[in-house]
Amino acid sequence: MEFTLGDIISTTVLLCMFLAIFFVMIHMIKKMKSTVPVPPPPTMQQQVEDLTKRVSSLEQQVKNFADKQ
Repeated sequence: MEFTLGDIISTTVLLCMFLAIFFVMIHMIKKMKSTVPVPPPPTMQQQVEDLTKRVSSLEQQVKNFADKQ
């Protein structure tokens, strides 16, 4: 089995390309992990409180509108 200079060069180039892609992927994954995490969605209690505030505000607006009439 005989290896020519071309075989050695092409194998080395392929190995370097594979290693470069590997390290770039690791870098991209680390960069994605270091981004600001998304805040958790509001809990049911928070949603209920927000809706209660909105309903109170709407009731006040209706009352004000009815008083103007």
